Amino acid sequence: MIWGVEVLFVHGAWEGPWSFSPWSAVFAEAGWACRSLTLPGHGPGEEAEGAGLEDYSEALEEAVWAPEKTVLVGHSMGGWLILKYLERQRVAASVLVAPTPFNGLPLGTVAAMARRLPWAALKTFVFGCPAALTKARVIRELCFSEQSPDSVVQRYADRLVPEGPRVVRQLALMRLRPPGARRVSARRLRKTQAGRPHLILASGADRFVTPADLEPTARLLGAEMLELEGVPHAVVESDEDRSIVRRVMAWLETRLEREES
Repeated sequence: MIWGVEVLFVHGAWEGPWSFSPWSAVFAEAGWACRSLTLPGHGPGEEAEGAGLEDYSEALEEAVWAPEKTVLVGHSMGGWLILKYLERQRVAASVLVAPTPFNGLPLGTVAAMARRLPWAALKTFVFGCPAALTKARVIRELCFSEQSPDSVVQRYADRLVPEGPRVVRQLALMRLRPPGARRVSARRLRKTQAGRPHLILASGADRFVTPADLEPTARLLGAEMLELEGVPHAVVESDEDRSIVRRVMAWLETRLEREES
């Protein structure tokens, strides 16, 4: 651990702060100070129906108390929120876990999801209904692998919440540059984060974002990229032996000690 540094975990779409509980427990056992952010509409009994990425970004900004003493760890959409935050702030380090790329979801991924879930896509994009993921079979196809235990997939499925339609549309259509789209400024991000310690974990078996999809984000951020062979999108839930989180901690300790020296 590094004294005086806090780790703030940022969950992804449909998830909640519980999604990082296995990793935060490992960090805490090693002596790190940890917190997990709850994005608007993702707490018990809440709804994210009217929320947008701007609301999530504001929540992250409010949650970071001392940027240069904070390590940000984000999964999926949480990784994109961190990229947006890094446009203007320098933090101790960041770890982006299977993140949404800086310019939004790949259009091929969006098209594949619409084909796989046509009725859900219609309700979200046309009628503005919250996007719900409830079927364990579909969640396995999207976020896990055939080898993932049924109990792990079902536990994950049971805790997901409907995601706000504005957020889904913003992430899915970002590359089309619709009017008023909330994007990450490549120029500001590159300038602000030059030489800073950042790590991207790219899941080799990810159906949302492939390692190749993340290479432009890694170059822009100047981040190291670690490809996790055979690991699906739900990285934390798939890290049953906690080997991935221990590699993350080892990387942080090495890079932060180097920054201090």
